[in-house]
Order: sequence, then C-alpha cells, then structure tokens
Amino acid sequence: MKIVILGFSGSGKSTLAKKLAKHYHLDILYLDSIFFKPNWVIRDREEFDYLIKKFMNEHDSWIIEGNYMKSVPERFLEADQIFYLSYNRFFCLRSVLKRYKKNKNKTRESMAEGCKEKLDLSFLWQVFYKGRKRKKRKRLLEITKNSKEGLVFKNRKALHQYLKELGVENYETSM
Repeated sequence: MKIVILGFSGSGKSTLAKKLAKHYHLDILYLDSIFFKPNWVIRDREEFDYLIKKFMNEHDSWIIEGNYMKSVPERFLEADQIFYLSYNRFFCLRSVLKRYKKNKNKTRESMAEGCKEKLDLSFLWQVFYKGRKRKKRKRLLEITKNSKEGLVFKNRKALHQYLKELGVENYETSM
C-alpha cells in the first residue's frame, strides 16, 4: 500500500501518518524532515527530490506525508490512497498553538534533525492565510480527486469515524 497525506499546517498530517503506519506496518517519509537541514536551512530542490525518489524506490509500500506540490509528482500517481485534511483555519491555528506549547525547543519526529519547534509571525501567516490560497486549495483537491482513492476530510470527527471503521487502534488518541 502507498499512501500520500496532504493538508494544511496544523491539520494533523503527521499524527495521521503515524497512526496509519502503525496500522498497516508502513515506513513514513515526513517531507519536512528532508526539506530542511539543521536550523531550518532549506535543502536544494534537486537534492530534496532525489531523497523522495530514493525513499520511493527503496520501499514497496510507504506513507509520504506533506504537500510540496511541485516535488516528485509521481508519488501522487503511485499512491493507492491520498488523504487530504481540509480543516478550517481556526482549527489548524489552534492545533499549531497547542503543538508549539507542547514541543517548544524540541525537535519532533516529523521535523528535520536540528530544527526545533518554533512559532513566528511568518509561520502563523502561513497557517492562517498564505498556505490556504484558493489556487493551492484547488490543486490539493484536484490531486486528491484524480487519485486511485482520494479521501477528503473537512473535520476531525469525519476522520475519526473513517479510522474507527478501518479498525485503526486508538484512532482518537493524540488527534
């Protein structure tokens, strides 16, 4: 099985990836963990794309979590399922604030080594406005709808119900 998880910052992409990886016994590639080098230095685009392709080639089954729409579009074509977490901006903003409080000055599993959890106005602007522009929302929806099995979730309750029906263990924990 090959799964891609898309969505807005703070929607719970990483948490969903962990839950599905445990359920299906899949390896995860968190795109943020390879997009950045230590101290939030952005990796060269060619190297970033190479690392995605390498991961895809090394695993028969996988989960790739993160948007980065221009990088390695083959992942969308190869995916058996694409999850798109299309939650409202207030939910995502609240999640980002909670995550920051919990992980301040720590590096989460889904982040690049040496990148500590941070919160600044630029990121808040990304969460609340810039990352949600109509063109991006339309593109995320288009990719999802054109996939083998595209799943769009507009709220956490719908996702929880889906995961419960799948039999995902502890589907509500930490989400």
